[in-house]
Amino acid sequence: MSVQDLYYDQYSYEIDDNPYEIWRRLRDEAPIWYNEKYNYWVLSRYEDVLKASMDWETFSSAWGTVLELMDEKPGNTCLMINNDPPYHDQLRTVVAKRFTPAFVAGLEQEIRDIVVSYLEPLEDKSEFDFVQDFGRWIPMEVISVVLGIPPEDRRQINQWADDSLSRDENGGFTEECFAAMGKTAEYFQNILADRKANPKNDFLTELAHAEITETDGTTRPFSERESMEFMLLLAAAGNETVARLLSNAGVLFARHPDQRQKLRDNPQLIPRAIEELLRYEPPSPIQFRRVVKDVEIHGVTIKAGENIALLTAAATRDDRQWDNPEVFDIERAPKRHVTFGYGTHTCLGASLARLESKVALEEVMKRLGDWEVVEDKLKRTRTSTVRGYSEVPVIITK
Repeated sequence: MSVQDLYYDQYSYEIDDNPYEIWRRLRDEAPIWYNEKYNYWVLSRYEDVLKASMDWETFSSAWGTVLELMDEKPGNTCLMINNDPPYHDQLRTVVAKRFTPAFVAGLEQEIRDIVVSYLEPLEDKSEFDFVQDFGRWIPMEVISVVLGIPPEDRRQINQWADDSLSRDENGGFTEECFAAMGKTAEYFQNILADRKANPKNDFLTELAHAEITETDGTTRPFSERESMEFMLLLAAAGNETVARLLSNAGVLFARHPDQRQKLRDNPQLIPRAIEELLRYEPPSPIQFRRVVKDVEIHGVTIKAGENIALLTAAATRDDRQWDNPEVFDIERAPKRHVTFGYGTHTCLGASLARLESKVALEEVMKRLGDWEVVEDKLKRTRTSTVRGYSEVPVIITK
């Protein structure tokens, strides 16, 4: 096959099921590749993705980071991830204290209680779904604790978060997506109004009454839109990526029982195992940027105004950075990966995601027997932004 035969897009279900050979070919044969159908460039090598992630002055997030949601004008949203400095930094400062390592560490017992509450009913079962009965609920419960979302609302918000990311194979929005986005926005609009009128000791109240410091040192109250979009971002981002990470863990440890046994024998390997999960199957495989000034990459000039994809999931399997990257090895020596981004746009919730995953794996290894996946009943999540499974039926083998 020639380079002309090479094709990738994030909407194709067929590609999404098994993209690894295409990613390898992109790295080796076309490290800067152009998708004519959707009019964007693709970076797939580790060093290129890392450099672009750090260079927001060339590769801007201000037009959006999801292809089908990219705008014609920069800064047309208050979402932190869709803005660059200085506004990005002003927004991040408002919530950063809720995601410091010290604050996150203080949540460990609450997270453990949540995890155990979902695992205990599964301990005597011989069959269950690793996602639907366990993994999908943990991150929404945890981010709800952080935000202050009432327990009775969490499952509904979780479902809306799932539905809002659904896309068809042409990148189009499904009816479920539109309905979910509208219902989620209405919910947070109502809860914002309630917290303004009836303050509570929670993060939603902080967002409802937050102030932002301008570049000249003056402060102003958050607009309703800023508060709303922050709530939506934290609820969605804090839910989907960790849910897919846990779904991937369920599948990979079933397919690699030797690695699972290593965790049982030595739980101290769990933090390293999480980094390997993040490297091997990044739950957020692709992020888009708008090129704001001409840049030459591998002899090709990318013009200002063009879109470019940072193919994180290909970059984390680059053999220029890792030995035997196609091997899932939880004892692999840690190296800097780009799964949580890098530089200005490093994921704010990375330490929380790592803690949730650590606690979940610790309790799974203690409480559940060995399991096999019912492979022909696996069901993937179909979105353009996260990659993993929505259904992982398992059978306990011993």
